[in-house]
Amino acid sequence: MQQLKTAVAVFCTACICAELVGRLLGDVRGRQCIKAAAGLYILVALFHALPDIRAGAADLVLPQVTASSYGTAEEAILRQAERDLSADLARQLAGQEDLDVTVQVRLEPSDAGVRAAWVQVTGCPPQGRAAAQRLLCDALGIGAEEIQWSETPEGG
Repeated sequence: MQQLKTAVAVFCTACICAELVGRLLGDVRGRQCIKAAAGLYILVALFHALPDIRAGAADLVLPQVTASSYGTAEEAILRQAERDLSADLARQLAGQEDLDVTVQVRLEPSDAGVRAAWVQVTGCPPQGRAAAQRLLCDALGIGAEEIQWSETPEGG
C-alpha cells in the first residue's frame, strides 16, 4: 500500500510540474509527455502492488448484520400513500382556506380497499378548524371524530 501512496504522490507532483512547464513555456506537448510518463509509472506501481492488495483483501472479514424488517410491500405502499396524501391535503388547506398546517393521515386496509383511520392536524387556529374539518371530511370520507387537533409545538 505504501508503494501505491508513493505512486500517487509522484503522479500528483508530475502533474503540478507539467502544469508549470505548460504555463511557463507554453509547451503543450511537454505537459502531455510528463503526464503520460507519470500515468505509466502509477500503472506499473499499481500492478506491482496488486498481489499485496489481493492478500490483504483475502483477510478482510465483513461484519455480520442481521436483516431489518421493512414490512410488506403493501405496508410500504400505504406509508408512501399516507405521506403523499398528507402533503396534498396540507397544500389544499393552504391554497383554499389559507391555513398553514401540518396534516398527518393514517390509512388502513378495509374490505373496500383503503380507508383513512384518523387524521391529525397540527397548527390550525380555532377559527379555521370548521373549514379544515369540512375539507378533510369531504376529501377523505370520514367523520369529524376521526380528526385530531393539536397545537403547534413550541420551541420545535
